[in-house]
Amino acid sequence: MLTHLNLINFALADNLAIDIEQGFNVLTGETGAGKSLLLDALSACLGERTDTNYVRYGSEKADITAIFSYKEKSAEAEWLKNHELDDESGEIHLRRVIFATGRSKAWINGRPSSLSELKEIGRLLVQLYSQHSQQQLLEPPYPKHWLDRYSNFAQPAQDVRDAYSTWQKNIRMHQAAIDAQTNRIQRIDTLKLQLEELEDIVRIDYKDIEQEFDRLSHHEHIMQDCSYSINALDESEQNISQEIASIIRRLESHAGRSDLLSEIYTSLLNAQSELEDATANLRQFIDRQSFDPDRMDELNSQLEIFHRLARKYRSQPELLKEQYELWQQELEQLHQLEDPETLAEQVELSHQVFLEKAQHLDNIRREAAIPLATQLTEQVKMLALPEAYFEFKFEPLEQVSAEGFSFIQLLFTANKGIPAQPLARVASGGELSRIALVMQVMNAEKTESEVLVFDEIDVGISGGTAEIVGRLLTGLGQHVQILCITHQAQVAAQSDQHLLVKKQQTDPASSTILNLEEDQRILELARMTGGVEISETTLQHAKQLRQLKFQHN
Repeated sequence: MLTHLNLINFALADNLAIDIEQGFNVLTGETGAGKSLLLDALSACLGERTDTNYVRYGSEKADITAIFSYKEKSAEAEWLKNHELDDESGEIHLRRVIFATGRSKAWINGRPSSLSELKEIGRLLVQLYSQHSQQQLLEPPYPKHWLDRYSNFAQPAQDVRDAYSTWQKNIRMHQAAIDAQTNRIQRIDTLKLQLEELEDIVRIDYKDIEQEFDRLSHHEHIMQDCSYSINALDESEQNISQEIASIIRRLESHAGRSDLLSEIYTSLLNAQSELEDATANLRQFIDRQSFDPDRMDELNSQLEIFHRLARKYRSQPELLKEQYELWQQELEQLHQLEDPETLAEQVELSHQVFLEKAQHLDNIRREAAIPLATQLTEQVKMLALPEAYFEFKFEPLEQVSAEGFSFIQLLFTANKGIPAQPLARVASGGELSRIALVMQVMNAEKTESEVLVFDEIDVGISGGTAEIVGRLLTGLGQHVQILCITHQAQVAAQSDQHLLVKKQQTDPASSTILNLEEDQRILELARMTGGVEISETTLQHAKQLRQLKFQHN
């Protein structure tokens, strides 16, 4: 449940804090006062798109915080736990900061969060119904979606979509196998020949033999340079080893007289040790070297094979082993491919699974449609449509789809003796608004969200019809928290909390929201029914509207 909203520099709100009560809450106010202010702020906290117009004129940023309470083991409690955002307070703090530059930041329980996370938790907390929702009634998929939602058929409908997807996937795999069957055997034979041709050569490391061949090709020069080096290092009369040893002896007696000389002396000792190791290794290298013309011919032959095959397969010699492994994998995959007959069996099996699930969904939809249409009829009749009648029409699809077997239409008539026809064809604008309102209220009864927001959904109704709408929302408010923007006094009179939005002529202009006491509520209801001039008659009418609220309770 939404318990608190705090708006700082948000649109017309300078610094506005408001507590929201349980039950049925209405927001009223004159046109242009900023009635949508609270809902816009709430939407921002739920991750909806914002723009710089939300930042109050002259401010650098807008800051909105919404606080919700939640129950243990609820969907939102599980979400918080999974995201490691739960705490001991039992509250959810959603914060959104919108900068005048266009950027925005978000937090959930004090931790920086993404807008997608805000939307995820927002969908669990709040359901929004707007005055434009009646247009949804005219969209072809709406009756089916409304039937499924009200009847809790989401899972069977998803099962059908999944089964259809599996069936179609198997069809594509079967067709691909048929297409590939012709080329499969030919490709296997080609791969076997290519692998056989590379089998011996890829056992040899190309870089190793390339280096060895290079070394043998330069054997004479290598030995000459190595002999010169060993002579200069250790065998000539004034060799490097003797010279460095002499230098070390001369500096040894002075090392203790200077820290710098001590470091130089140590470095020379280390150099002498490295030089001795290098000399020993060089002798060992010279001793092991021998020129083998047969080995050189063998290496030359292997390199020629590498280069010939690399040209043939348009590769590099050092990449032939990698190419060999790729061909091996392709060959294994071709051997593992199921033949078209096996895949055809899978197609048929998955088709049968789809048919069974789709038939089950169609059956339960048809079964639920009759009492649901009756319930909708009874609810709409109360809204000044005494001869209203609804029924669902199931028409077989020419081709089955992921949505099932049938195209579902909602038929309606407002006149006795006239057959029901598709809603979009026969319902007037006023009738659509009332029907949409009832369908939304019926859906709201099934929602798991604890906060329902109705944004001027009572447009197009008045009088006794508005009073009945108010009763419907009052009854709904006994189970969930409702926020409703309304222009109808008959609706506002039925509320548990009445919030008045007023514009103040400050510089710049600002809006405030007042939680009305009973006397103030009477005055606001009188304004809503009588206009600017409030007479004793309008006051009495406002009082009567409030009395109706208590009589029905």
